[in-house]
Amino acid sequence: MIEPYRLRVNARARPREVDDPQPVFSWSLRGETGTPAAAQVTVADAAGGAVVWDSGPLRGDVVSARCAPGILRPDTDYRFEVTVTDDDGTPASASSSFETGVGDWGGAVWIGRDPEPNGAIDASDKDRIDPVQRTMRTKELPAPLQLRRAFTLDRLPTRARLTLTARGVALAYVNGVRVGDDELLPGWTDYRTRIQYRTFDVTDLLRVGENVVAAEVGDGWWSGFVGFDQRHHAHHYGTAPEFFARLVAADPTSGVTTVVTDAQWREHPGRRRWSDMLMGEYIDDDHATPGWTAPGFDAAGWRAAVVTDVVPGPLVGQRDEPVRAVEELAPVAVDRTDRRTVIDFGQNLVGRLRVPATGEGTVAVRHGEVLDAAGELYTENLRSAEATDYLHTGDPAEPAFTFHGFRYAELTGADIDASQVRAIVLTSDAEETGEVVTSSPFLNQLISNIRWGQRGNVVSVPTDCPQRDERLGWTADVQVFAPTATLGSDLQALLRRWLDDLVAAQLPSGSVPDVIPRSPGTTIFDYGAPGWGDAVVLVPWTLHRVYDDRDVLVRMLPAMERWLDYVAARNPDGVWRAARGNDYGDWLSVDEHTPKDVVATAYHAHACEVAARAAAVVGDAAAAERWGERAEVVRRAFAASFIDGDRVTGDSQTGYLMTLAWDLAPSASRAGLFARLVEKIESRGVRLTTGFHGVALLAPTLARFGRADLAYDLLFQREFPSWGFSIDNGATTIWERWDGWTPEGGFQTAEMNSFNHYSLGSVGQWIYEGVAGIGQSEESTGFADVVIAPHIDRRLDWVAGRLQTVRGEIRTRWERDGDDVVLTVTVPPGVTGVARLGAASVPLVGGTTTLRVAASEL
Repeated sequence: MIEPYRLRVNARARPREVDDPQPVFSWSLRGETGTPAAAQVTVADAAGGAVVWDSGPLRGDVVSARCAPGILRPDTDYRFEVTVTDDDGTPASASSSFETGVGDWGGAVWIGRDPEPNGAIDASDKDRIDPVQRTMRTKELPAPLQLRRAFTLDRLPTRARLTLTARGVALAYVNGVRVGDDELLPGWTDYRTRIQYRTFDVTDLLRVGENVVAAEVGDGWWSGFVGFDQRHHAHHYGTAPEFFARLVAADPTSGVTTVVTDAQWREHPGRRRWSDMLMGEYIDDDHATPGWTAPGFDAAGWRAAVVTDVVPGPLVGQRDEPVRAVEELAPVAVDRTDRRTVIDFGQNLVGRLRVPATGEGTVAVRHGEVLDAAGELYTENLRSAEATDYLHTGDPAEPAFTFHGFRYAELTGADIDASQVRAIVLTSDAEETGEVVTSSPFLNQLISNIRWGQRGNVVSVPTDCPQRDERLGWTADVQVFAPTATLGSDLQALLRRWLDDLVAAQLPSGSVPDVIPRSPGTTIFDYGAPGWGDAVVLVPWTLHRVYDDRDVLVRMLPAMERWLDYVAARNPDGVWRAARGNDYGDWLSVDEHTPKDVVATAYHAHACEVAARAAAVVGDAAAAERWGERAEVVRRAFAASFIDGDRVTGDSQTGYLMTLAWDLAPSASRAGLFARLVEKIESRGVRLTTGFHGVALLAPTLARFGRADLAYDLLFQREFPSWGFSIDNGATTIWERWDGWTPEGGFQTAEMNSFNHYSLGSVGQWIYEGVAGIGQSEESTGFADVVIAPHIDRRLDWVAGRLQTVRGEIRTRWERDGDDVVLTVTVPPGVTGVARLGAASVPLVGGTTTLRVAASEL
């Protein structure tokens, strides 16, 4: 029997904020036998049970359906059911739920603190002296808001929903209980065009009589420190945090009670004395207001919150999974002296610490990724980010409105039990959909480093580094790593939302800024660079390939064309010489330089070719022809300008890789160019020189042209520069640069030296495809037509891979069995393809297939 599972609405499980008038319902399939013959989706009102929409019969291989327009009402609970019938006529069903977004905000307004100096602080609070010495950067940081509103209910509601958002980051409470488990809510978007809201079911938290809804709100990305532009380091969107909410409680007898943010709310600072994403947080229980989130608290001394804005603004329902705390790590080692305690958590991570009560003292917590030669915390690479928390608490506590990138934490001040300290891991809580495990502990560590690098750099937005004063959504970093990231986790919703920010930031000229979201007031990244601006083309194409997402191509094609027109108009002959913005080239290559015009022109050819394919997918024949012709113009210009026999200008590994991977050379020249690439690698003792752009192409190109053995040699290389060198020197995430630390030179420049950066981890795509063998044909999307073709290597005895696709789960395992290699493949119902080992192959259909080949033939 075949059954549907993993039901989603707009790529999310059970969302409560669906404000799309035509949401897409999707599902996956599982079952060892049979073929799906038909599918059908129905949507029903959860309260009355009446069906409001029926998709009618769908083809069996369909795993999504878009709702008809004009069907769904706002603020309503719905259930949807998917029924799949196999080729024997046996049906199987699964159901899930969702709620639509807000239709009427009920008069809610934005509220915040009285901006008058000291307006929200009473005399007793002003007279208190903080024991923590503020720095130049923290001295003006405000205390996060504490907001509360009491109200009464005559009856218990049968349905209650709290919908909220913030200009800043917020935590909400109902009757003293924290609402939900979101962190850093509502995340970072281009606030000028979209601020996301979240809805929570609070029915069970309300009671008859007095009730209280409360919130803490910090600066976050809205008004706190963001990025490293010292001329515009904070207050990018606003100068102070604000809160916006609506609570609706309904019962059949009394009707509906609505509580919204307005001038009736009360405000007062509390135990969080300041909080900032980059600088840290200070918690002092001497300033606490116990019980302020619960009924019975006397708020007579609190001031009225002020209305900061009566226009809700561009509010949209949450589009992707929020940031959450996903793991808790205990110390693996503690180094204690009279002066300080340094805790090693064994893993470079992103999050914060939970510490025991500090008693009468204050603990200062500094964070760092590595230790220096003397065993002390290395923090020079944080630049202006202070990344220091101060905790003076009577109970275990952790910050709420900051996060840090660290493996090590240094504690000074109050004496606490370091063994009880915990590192709380934060990340956007996307489903982890892929996994590769091998017989090699070394390779498993590399895979782990890639995964942890992704975890730490996907905190609301995909960023370049989580520790220093940057944490920006660099477009090239996203586009080179997206093919790996989308295999490891389900990032469809998050990257679609990020692309909305990209479109919002695109300049009228068509230029795509280097960082997304683009912070207002910072213009240093406005003019897109080769490989950076091209993210507008390449990220949507990755989403289409991995998730069968045609809609993202429809939405993004105009933005793609504006970008490509911007480049083409300034470089009509095809060689990209003008308008290259900051022009980073093959960023952070080592020992070799690829000429920037080679990198630029190669990228333009590749992006035009991809745009032509995207246009063809969406049925825009004219655009497909136009960009196909432009791609051919650029290819010819590239060959004429940069290829001379078996040499590419610059004679670098990256130059050859781009030329070969993107078919920029005449077919007759490719063998000679590939031979030169191999020579370049082998003459260096099988070492790479590639930067951010070249590294993603390295293993796939070698394998494509018949040298998977050389790709494996690079993968297992332990000498500098290599992934193995960083692992042998303690790396638990991917370094920003190959030479982040070397025995000869020590630490690279502190100005740019992150030890958690996912870009050079883009080899992860080939680990899935080349090592575990999980791939798809060139014309396939969403792994409908799979090609399972692992490359067998002498250093591995077995490899197991798993990938949850939009159609279902694919599993592979190859292992040595005496003189043979055995490949076992499981694909979901409705998926077809082929499994290959060397020259042997076997067709695949839904279910499990085994292929056995003599090792001597591989």
